[in-house]
Amino acid sequence: MEKKSLIEKLITQQNKAITELETKIADIHSNVDVDESDTIDPEDLSNQSVATEEELLFKQQLAKAKADLKTLLAIDFSSKSHVEPGAYVKTEKFNFLVGCATIPFDFEGNHIVGISTESPIYKEMKGLKNGDAFSVSGNEYLIKEIN
Repeated sequence: MEKKSLIEKLITQQNKAITELETKIADIHSNVDVDESDTIDPEDLSNQSVATEEELLFKQQLAKAKADLKTLLAIDFSSKSHVEPGAYVKTEKFNFLVGCATIPFDFEGNHIVGISTESPIYKEMKGLKNGDAFSVSGNEYLIKEIN
């Protein structure tokens, strides 16, 4: 697996998520703008309140998605010899991409999870090299390769 392809996929997915959130916000916003002078049904105003809350939640998700993309773009993903931000770490159980948190996903036959530098697992593996082992929550991991 080529790390560059993985990073490009993550950036593409993040941009797609941002676009989808922006579209949802625009759709909800158009529903929030109820002309109160034309409204005769109290339910319309109630629906407007619910839509306003949804819009706020989506705006929060959008801000996080944009911040995550900014973080992803700032990471140096060049080849690594030890565990640090930008490293791709292969173990016998999972493969870890260090620097940006993701839910577990599959890419080119590899099971990958992105971890932030604030995660407990990163604290256990920081600075380790090929052949080193670490343990988190009772799970043992052996580093097979770092890229």
